[in-house]
Amino acid sequence: MNNVGNAGLSFWAPNLNIFRDPRWGRGQETPGEDPYLNAQYVKNFIQGMQNGSDPNYLKVSACCKHFAGYSLENWQGMDRFHFNAIISEQDLADTYFPAFESCISPNSGAASGIMCSYNAVNGIPSCANDFLLTTTARQKWGFEGYITSDCDAVSDVFNSHHYTNSTDATCSAVLSAGMDIDCGNFLPDNLPQALKDGMSTSLLDTALVNLFSVQMRLGMFDPLDNQPYTKLNTTVINSKQHQKIALVAAQEGIVLLKNDNSTLPFSASSEEVAAVVGSNAMAHVTIQGNYYGNAPYLISPIDGISAYVKVNYSLGCNINDDDKTKIAEACEVAAMATYTIIIAGIDQSIESEGHDRVSISLPGVQEEMIQAVADCSKGPVVLVLLGGGHVDLSNIKDDPNINAIIWAGYPGQSGGQALAQILYGDISPAGRLVSTMYKSDYVNQVSMEDMGMRPNKTSGNPGRSYRFFEGEAVYEFGTGLSYTTFQFQFTNVSSFLSLQAIESSLSDEFYTEYKAEKLGILAA
Repeated sequence: MNNVGNAGLSFWAPNLNIFRDPRWGRGQETPGEDPYLNAQYVKNFIQGMQNGSDPNYLKVSACCKHFAGYSLENWQGMDRFHFNAIISEQDLADTYFPAFESCISPNSGAASGIMCSYNAVNGIPSCANDFLLTTTARQKWGFEGYITSDCDAVSDVFNSHHYTNSTDATCSAVLSAGMDIDCGNFLPDNLPQALKDGMSTSLLDTALVNLFSVQMRLGMFDPLDNQPYTKLNTTVINSKQHQKIALVAAQEGIVLLKNDNSTLPFSASSEEVAAVVGSNAMAHVTIQGNYYGNAPYLISPIDGISAYVKVNYSLGCNINDDDKTKIAEACEVAAMATYTIIIAGIDQSIESEGHDRVSISLPGVQEEMIQAVADCSKGPVVLVLLGGGHVDLSNIKDDPNINAIIWAGYPGQSGGQALAQILYGDISPAGRLVSTMYKSDYVNQVSMEDMGMRPNKTSGNPGRSYRFFEGEAVYEFGTGLSYTTFQFQFTNVSSFLSLQAIESSLSDEFYTEYKAEKLGILAA
């Protein structure tokens, strides 16, 4: 068995949908809100998963999801199983498609799998959408691989979207559109009858060819001795190198948003005492985000900080309730400490698969607790936020009693260690926000069902992402500070380039292609 009998060789990752709305419960899984960033991310993700030492075989089969227009879970009565995403051709082309094209193009990621999404796009369920699965993915982008439904999405074509009027028609619709595998029971339960009723077996032949082609590329029909990956054993799992990669990923993903008067980094002095306050300070499960494996260890924020200085801890408040009774104790701890580190934010009870947010404010009484503790703290105050989606920090950002702010995301098994290394200067922060941090009123201006990226005066949509949002962000896409001071200056250069100089520097092979294209353009 592959993976010592614990898993197969097909992995349904990555999730590369655009993080278009801050309320989306699964935005935490994605690379962010920028099509180019997502496209570059997925290219490297797929190549890292699939490519290895032997070009004749896939190491594993990666699957890009969720195609297409998926970014709503369950919001104000509309769920992903019934949602019809109305998307303009322009938004499809420049926002929703680029990452998927990068994922599956033979000249880019060359993924061997795609997952069609629960939602419909412009009236047609994704898993029955010939334009998405065949015209775009296979014919235009050159996809070679299998297409699976999201789990029970085929049933949704019939039972939720009511796109087809019979089980026979549903079987035919999804297979004709280009889907190959049903993650669910609809096809197993209904396909035999559809074939008896006259559905063409050629649809099955096509699906099976796509499926078995990927299995062949994985080496499933070849002698084990011919394949390098079958020789791997458990010694390559949880190696020191892998543990280091997990730590470096956490270090590089943490973002410094504010650092007044160079409050950070702190010194690691045995004579100093840090007050650590907040519901996420002892987070072990939370730091993993969602869809995580069995980590060999989990280092919480307070674990990491305790390795540097003496710590006094107080809860302050829970993540999402109205209990204020512990705020006074947190203030007492902060008043006696050298400095205070507040570790707040959100967790999977606030954002998750199947659960969108209604508000993007800090939940519960966290904001009140943060401001109270900052007011009574003897020394400087640092706020650390855990969470995939952002919360509105507009009332906290300019508070003079809060000296530094860090966004740590869900930093994984070594997250607490990475955070402490940044707090105490062993590592200089270099992370950047991959999505816009909006003010809380943003959610009142645009419906989650509005897929439009550009501002729309009729609907009130103020625009989405840094590319189109016309309002004032709390923190913009790409924000991120460092302990290093950077200087740059512009130099005067000629505004004219010599075409002859460019041509002379081109290789013969490229020049021949370039010259032919140039002559063709000139002739046109």
